[in-house]
Amino acid sequence: MPPKYIPGKLVALGVLVSELHYGPFLRDWWYYSNEDPSIYPIPLRLGFQVAIKLNQKHFIVRIVRNLINPNMPGFICEGEGVDSGILSSSSTAINIIYERVFGKSKTRYPGPTILGFHDSYMIQQILQDVDFRPFTFHLHNLRIFVASISLNSNGEGFASCFVHKYKQKQSLFWQKIENQSFSISIFQDGKLVTQFQDTTASLVWNQTQLLCHLNGSDLFGIDNPHVQLKIKE
Repeated sequence: MPPKYIPGKLVALGVLVSELHYGPFLRDWWYYSNEDPSIYPIPLRLGFQVAIKLNQKHFIVRIVRNLINPNMPGFICEGEGVDSGILSSSSTAINIIYERVFGKSKTRYPGPTILGFHDSYMIQQILQDVDFRPFTFHLHNLRIFVASISLNSNGEGFASCFVHKYKQKQSLFWQKIENQSFSISIFQDGKLVTQFQDTTASLVWNQTQLLCHLNGSDLFGIDNPHVQLKIKE
């Protein structure tokens, strides 16, 4: 039988941080689910805390910055005088603390469910003050995340990102339109490795000499039908 548990009780809502939730690494700071696209994604708010109960004992789970890469979320579960340490998965943090306290290594708890990410009331609380939620669209085999949209005809303030290889290494491509300029910043292991800038999406992508079979404007995504629908909304 699966373990019995009580979903978490909100202790601290936490905050939205622009550089994290709407910056290059946003894809890791939002929880996505296939259940209801009108509700998800929901943000992993920095400082978010829930109290959980496992086998009649009480624990706290917190969302913090990851120690290895502060641009990524970290999860820590603590209680009964022990803690999990900062880990990259809520499930791992909860299951490690369970094993340390109860000595049962085969028990597995679903972290997002325990944190309340499938509970309508908890989701309502988490979405407080969230004016814009990132969304995605697919371009061939790329999943492009839209961090912000623009209401200006010149696209000012629009930003998007996706993962692709650069110099044989998996990299994060951050695209932004700012000060009438199109820029591409490429990150590896959380660090900026190079940047390109030009006056149009096509010109800046020509500089990278990557994905040459695709149109630069399509890669940015500003003309994508889904993006245009969001702008009209």
